[in-house]
This record gives sequence, C-alpha cells and structure tokens, in this order.
Amino acid sequence: MVRPYPVFKLIISLVLTLLAGCEQRVNVFSIGFSYHKPEIVYIGTSGGGFYKSMDGGNTFNKTNEGLTSYNIVSIAVTPSLSSVIYTGTYGDSVYRSIDSGGHWNIANRGLDDNVGTQAVNAVIVDPVESKRVYVGTNHGIYLTTDGGSQWRDANMGMANRFVISLAFNPQSRSVILAGTNEGVYITTNSARQWRITSRETKEWAVNNVQFDPVNPKVIYAGTNKGVFKSTDLGAHWEERNNGLSTKFVSSISVDKKDPNIVYVGNNDGVYESKDGGESWQLLSQSPKSVLTVASHPLKNNTLFAGTMRGIYKKENQEEPWTLSNVQ
Repeated sequence: MVRPYPVFKLIISLVLTLLAGCEQRVNVFSIGFSYHKPEIVYIGTSGGGFYKSMDGGNTFNKTNEGLTSYNIVSIAVTPSLSSVIYTGTYGDSVYRSIDSGGHWNIANRGLDDNVGTQAVNAVIVDPVESKRVYVGTNHGIYLTTDGGSQWRDANMGMANRFVISLAFNPQSRSVILAGTNEGVYITTNSARQWRITSRETKEWAVNNVQFDPVNPKVIYAGTNKGVFKSTDLGAHWEERNNGLSTKFVSSISVDKKDPNIVYVGNNDGVYESKDGGESWQLLSQSPKSVLTVASHPLKNNTLFAGTMRGIYKKENQEEPWTLSNVQ
C-alpha cells in the first residue's frame, strides 16, 4: 500500500505550523559543508531560509538574496567546485548559487509542476561531473546534466515514490541509493534503472540512507522502525537498535575517518555507536528534537545537530554541546 504522507512530510508540516512566527528559534532541516574550507558551514531552516557560517559553525548569518521560499529542506555542495550549491525547498523547488550562497537563482525548469508545491527532500551532486545533479521529490527522482537549466525524471523501476534521501556510493558514482516512503532503492547505472534492494524494506519509511565511506557494500538506513544495516549492498538487512530509546530515526551520519563511528538523531537526542551500529549510547547533554545530524568531513570529532531549537555543535568527546548563534 502506498503511503502518500510519510513521516518525514508530516514532520515538516508539523514543525512549520508549530514554529511559525517564532523569532528566537530556528528549526534546522539540513546541514552542508565546503569541501575545501573547513570553516564554512551551511544550514537550511524552516521559515528563516539559508544561513552561512564563516567561523566553523559558531555563528551563522542569513544569505537569502534571490530566494522566494525560506523553507530549505536539503543542501548539496558541489564536490569539485564548492562555490556552487544547490538547495531543495519545501514549496518552491530547487535553487542554485554560484557564489557560496551569496545569491540564489531558481533552477526548476522541467520539474513536475507538483514538485514546486511540495518538497525537494534530497539533493546530491555528482563528484566528477559538476553539472550532473539528482533530486529526490514527492514524485520520484529528477536529474539535470546542465547544472539545473533543465530537469527530467529518472524513475524507471521506481515509479513515483516519495523520495526522502539520496546517497552516492563512495567508490562508484554510478551506484546511488534512494530512501523512500516504501523502502530502499538502488541504481547501478546512474539512475537509468532502479530496483528495490530487498522487499523487506518496503515496510519502512526511510528517512536517511548512508554508505560506509570505506566499505561500499555496507549501508545504513534510518527509518520509522529504527536503524538497519546491510553488509551486502542491500540484499540483506539486520536491525541495529540496541540502546536506542525510540525506533524512529530522523538522520544518520557515518564518520568519514572511522566508519565504526556512526551517529543517529531522534527526538531524544544524538546517539553514538563506536562499533558500527551494534550498540548505541546517548551523547552527554545532547540536544533534543534532532532533525538532522552531520559529522564534519574535514574536521575530526566535530559534530553538528540540527534541531527544532537551532543548530548545535560539539567539538570532541570532552567538550559540551554549544548552541550556535544564528542571526
């Protein structure tokens, strides 16, 4: 049975309603990093738009010039050219910046008309072809090969699933995962054809999918039924919920340096596993209501948590969480 309103969409709608008009808090849905300058961090918020930090995430300033939608659901920084950024929004499709977020232009020609009135939940940029971009929407996956001037659907084998998360295989850019409202899908030929990884995943609303950065056959899925791990590229899955307080997982982040270290976010906070998901521990003084979690790709032991109360940063195990200044 198709689930037309998966949990992720309901979260967005609820947050937008509850926090409308709240001046002292920003709810953070997405986090992005420069691939070349570790001090540059980006966040996408509900209602406040796009923010940029030039000091490693201590202070964020709004950079919304050109945006007409301020509900930023997803962020993708171009790996080969960090000044080019794409954002997916709730309500107004895709925007592109070529100056590190200073100015924005809408880039939605060819996207389904319904996409612009709903959500672009995920954006990823090809690590080699800088103008090749994929987005996950309420009506499946779309692809551009010209930097967003023209989009076409890329849903063969998937139909129009509600796509919540996308991830490139770290060793083969033609292999892509898609987390949907009905399972985990995979393509091995750059979105020309999709198939479900395993039929058991059809019972999951998959909020986040992540590859192990070292072993490309290892996959994590954060779902409405907890964390699941596969060691054979999705053919088989095992539940990994030991120590989690709730099975609803909003986000997963695998450490880029040590893939045994994995973080998940849920309503109770940020959990850490040091054994590849075998067990989880709630990080001390963790913020609550976590919508997204991300480990810094260029700075060891630096972790960010986007929540319904703002963006939090943790430098290392010994240091406490700090609430960043969002202006």
